[in-house]
Amino acid sequence: MEKTIEKLNQMLKEDPDNPELLKELGNLFFREGLYDKAIESYEASIEIDPNYYKSLYNLGNTYHKIGKHDEALEYWTKAIKAKPDFDHAYFNIGYHYFQCGYMREAIVALKEAIRINPNAPDTYHYLGLAYYNTNQFEEAISAFKSAVALDDTDPDYHYNLANTNYDLGDYEKAAEEWLITLKLRPEDSKARNNYCDALLKLGKYDEALKEIEVVLTNEPDYPPALCTKGEIYEQMGETQKASEIYAYLKDKIKGRHMWDLLYNYLDNRLKGQNE
Repeated sequence: MEKTIEKLNQMLKEDPDNPELLKELGNLFFREGLYDKAIESYEASIEIDPNYYKSLYNLGNTYHKIGKHDEALEYWTKAIKAKPDFDHAYFNIGYHYFQCGYMREAIVALKEAIRINPNAPDTYHYLGLAYYNTNQFEEAISAFKSAVALDDTDPDYHYNLANTNYDLGDYEKAAEEWLITLKLRPEDSKARNNYCDALLKLGKYDEALKEIEVVLTNEPDYPPALCTKGEIYEQMGETQKASEIYAYLKDKIKGRHMWDLLYNYLDNRLKGQNE
């Protein structure tokens, strides 16, 4: 690193008004985690050329990295003003809004990023997530399908496409996409449990029971999988087995607030069986 800095500083002595060199120096500091120095370099770069969009963009990235999100948005917006077709800046703005829970603002920015660059699968993926979180399921499916069409090797794209199909009641398609997820990420207990749930909805009880045992072999006390196993037995008419699982699971998660909703669900299932 020191040799590279020395080389860049020497080049800057020879060409002190070169914003690209200052940007490269900032990039080097950024990669090393020296964010204050990176900011100094980027600011020096845009003092030379206030419309140098690469430094404006990287300055936004650096502020985002250190948690100064208002400043990050300010500089990403300036980068777009300097380069209106800068899809990366639009994506970062959209991703930031998504992380903050501002889904409608995220949708606007991500759609603009896609308009500029329609070949970025991750942009479609986050657009799909933003649509999903605003209950625009058909739009979410379209976005996830576009992500998959561009890159069918990312398990998250298939997983979220499955989630959306499930919520729309298309359990066959949901099962198909979760199965693809599992081929790409076999140890994903959450995806396998969801796959079992879809099989349950399709009435494929034996297949669902076989798959849920795979989950429980790896994670014997994984609450959602135990619940799904109980539901499978209940649908198969084996209510005693279902009740034993529900009672065991209810005791395991009692007092664990992250599972309060599941605890209440189990309580209602047990009461329903006893009536």
